[in-house]
Amino acid sequence: MKRLLPLILLSLMMLAPTACSRDDVENVYSNYRAYFRYDKVITAHPLYVALTGTGEYCSIFAQGTEQGTTLYFQGVYEQAKDLLTAPDYYQSVIWIGGLIVGRSNVPDMTDGTLPLLCFDRVCPNCYKDDNISKPLTLQEFGQASCSRCKRTYDLNNLGIIASGEKGIKLIRYHITYNGSNTVVVSNR
Repeated sequence: MKRLLPLILLSLMMLAPTACSRDDVENVYSNYRAYFRYDKVITAHPLYVALTGTGEYCSIFAQGTEQGTTLYFQGVYEQAKDLLTAPDYYQSVIWIGGLIVGRSNVPDMTDGTLPLLCFDRVCPNCYKDDNISKPLTLQEFGQASCSRCKRTYDLNNLGIIASGEKGIKLIRYHITYNGSNTVVVSNR
């Protein structure tokens, strides 16, 4: 019986739940739907720089006016815009609060490449906790900040919190860029 006791205890320890619960696990990509297609990357200089450089990011967001919907492409130092027709807008834009796109300056640990990244422009913690779509502001050195909760996110490090209270990382979407003129964000 004395020999069985350690074996039984070891078996019970293996069956015990781990310290991480399902709530603690974050997927790499979000489950939220997102879609954006833009076929004029070269004409939107902040977007082109973000997709072809490293450590540079571009916010993409839309605002409606009487003339239609304007897409804004905003880097840290420059901005471009493009007026979309209503059909173009409704066929090409699904997101929570806009997008932040760019290429990380930190290599991917699995293959050594510099990954192309796309995050939702909304602060994920304000959105999750209070259902508030507070847009993030791009800052130098690949960071984005929320003026409401005062968190700063490190875009080069896959959107983790760089400063501020604990919380979840940025909402990430799948992105492809053909290297010349078309970028597609798709999370369906």
